[in-house]
Amino acid sequence: MKESTKFGIDVGWVFFSSLITFPIGFILSVILARFLGVHDLGLYRIAITIYGILTIIATFGIPSSLIKFISEIKEDKEKLNQIASCGFVNALILGLIIGTVVFLSSGLLANIFDMPKLEKLLEILAILFPFFSFYSVQDGLLTGLRKMSRYTVLMVARNILTCISVSSFVFLGFGVVGAIYGMVLSTIVACLFGFFLLKKYVSLNLKNYVRNTKKILSFGSQVFTANAINKVNYHADIILIGYLLTPVQVGYYSVAIGLTRFFWIIPQSIQKISYPTISKFWKNKNPSMGRLINKNIKYSMSILFPMGLGVGLFSKKIITIIYGEQFIHAVLPFLVLLTGTIILGVVKSIGGSLPGVGRPDLAVKKVAVSALLNVFLNVLLIPRFGILGAAIATTCSFTVEAVLHLFFTLKLTKIKIDFNWHLQISLVLVSLVLFSVFLGQYSYYPVAIVVGVFPVIIWHYFLSKEDKEYFFELKLQLLQRFF
Repeated sequence: MKESTKFGIDVGWVFFSSLITFPIGFILSVILARFLGVHDLGLYRIAITIYGILTIIATFGIPSSLIKFISEIKEDKEKLNQIASCGFVNALILGLIIGTVVFLSSGLLANIFDMPKLEKLLEILAILFPFFSFYSVQDGLLTGLRKMSRYTVLMVARNILTCISVSSFVFLGFGVVGAIYGMVLSTIVACLFGFFLLKKYVSLNLKNYVRNTKKILSFGSQVFTANAINKVNYHADIILIGYLLTPVQVGYYSVAIGLTRFFWIIPQSIQKISYPTISKFWKNKNPSMGRLINKNIKYSMSILFPMGLGVGLFSKKIITIIYGEQFIHAVLPFLVLLTGTIILGVVKSIGGSLPGVGRPDLAVKKVAVSALLNVFLNVLLIPRFGILGAAIATTCSFTVEAVLHLFFTLKLTKIKIDFNWHLQISLVLVSLVLFSVFLGQYSYYPVAIVVGVFPVIIWHYFLSKEDKEYFFELKLQLLQRFF
């Protein structure tokens, strides 16, 4: 099988998993919003955000290290087992340490945010850290081995378990505490299932443990720094809203930002495969890397722009119908966040390019600049404009991160991008937005027609014959694989 076809099928598996897991997560978010209310939804979101940030420490870049090293030595069974075993042992140690620290400091964190109920939620989540560390290693191993069908099964299983367990506890009247218990239970079960999926490919081998630990943590520390800053960058708005405003405002904002994450499904699916592929191409000096990066960006933009146009123009109806009229305050922040999310989403398709070419330090610099700007603007704008200020700050930081990532990637790889193509499709998008806003004053029906016309324009005028042939070939391969 050609590498390009293999790449497309692997992306298809990851996208298929996202296509299932996002609706599941979306349904769960609606259940939580409807049954917990704005206040408790905000409390839940703060607890999960703190947990999410601390999981970066608990994994310390180990999953990213495994993706890189496993993709390079997967034909050597002994080395593969040594690297994988080392990853599991270190993940367990780190997970236990961070879990203990979180349990002991839960009261302090609750006092900082002036949310007494937060203490109980963090104490429960502390149990989860060693299991999540294991799960992250399993994720990294399956990706590095390019076993994307098993990766898909694991992802889907975990999300289904989470939806069932969390919603069950909430339906039974356990409230926000029950929702956290449901998350803990589902992650533990998914972790055990992950070991079952990996048993065919990995066995315990602690030979050269110290040397492999130094190797993994040396690379992982650079990725960890980038991931940690990136996590802060992506969640600074939620944290600062929780600190400066109220759980109710967090609830509104969590709906807005949760919906925007839908637009990262496709680029993250592509990035999941492009990272080990770019790493392999770079090591072997394969000239196909330039073509891969170009097409990743081009295809992501061709998909995200029409999606953004459609959802943005109908955002008010979407949010109020799904979440209820009480969440109408989430509409304007959502529209602002949508802009930055799409800009960064286009570049996310090559998000692994910097560590893939051996320069994770540049990824650190990129996210550091973006995170500092994000925190500064949030502190400046939230007290004055509330959650709208947070949305503006986040969009600005996302844009800066996207520009820096693209700049570093092009400078390192010497790849040429057709900026004229990107400018033309962007101008078409802006024109259609302005035209649709004008039409929307009279009726939504012509707006819907404009939204439907945009993908047709892209297909006929922006995609080359080679692009169309690739999509047709990929469609046939996917149909044969799945059906």
